Amino acid sequence: MKRVLLVLLLIPTALVLADETSTTSNQSSPVYINLNSGISAFQNLPTGEWTGSINAGYNFNPYFALEGGYTLLAGSEFGVTTSTNLFDVAAKGTLPLSDIFALYGRAGLGLGMNAWSGTLTNSSDCILCNSSLSNNYGLGLLGLGVSFSLSKHFDLRLEDTAYIPFVNTTTGAINAVTFGTQYNF
Repeated sequence: MKRVLLVLLLIPTALVLADETSTTSNQSSPVYINLNSGISAFQNLPTGEWTGSINAGYNFNPYFALEGGYTLLAGSEFGVTTSTNLFDVAAKGTLPLSDIFALYGRAGLGLGMNAWSGTLTNSSDCILCNSSLSNNYGLGLLGLGVSFSLSKHFDLRLEDTAYIPFVNTTTGAINAVTFGTQYNF
C-alpha cells in the first residue's frame, strides 16, 4: 500500500517537473529557419565573395539543436563568374546568457560543389586553371555566433563559419561572416 501511495505521489510531481522543464516553453514550436547574408574569404582565391545561406533546424532543448543548411558563395575571379554550393548538417550548441542574448557554436559535415563559367585568362596564378583540383568534395564546418532575440519568433544573428574541405579544391578553406534573421515557428 505504501508503494502505491508513493507512486501516486510521484506521478503528479514528475508531471509538474516535466512541464516546468519543457523545451518549448518560450517558443511556439522547436522548429526554426534562418536566412543570412555576408562576405566570405577563400584560401586559394584572391578576392572575397558574397555569401547567402538558409538553415532549418530543430531545438531539442534550449541548449542543443540539429540543423541542415544550404550556402551559396558567388563572385568573380580571374574574369569569370564563380559559384560554390555547400550543403551541410550540423549540431548546434547554444549558451543563453540572458532572455534575449545567446552565444552558439555549430559543428558539422557537408558537401561542397565549385563551378565557374566564362573564359579564363591564362595566367600563372590562375588556380581555376588547375584541373587536378576537386570540384565536388566533402567538408567539415565550425561556426561561432551570437543571437539577439527581438521577440518570441524573431532573432538577429551574427556568425563566423569556417568550411574546411577534406581534399584540395579550387577554393581551399572558406571563412564566411554572415548576418541574418531567424524565425522560430
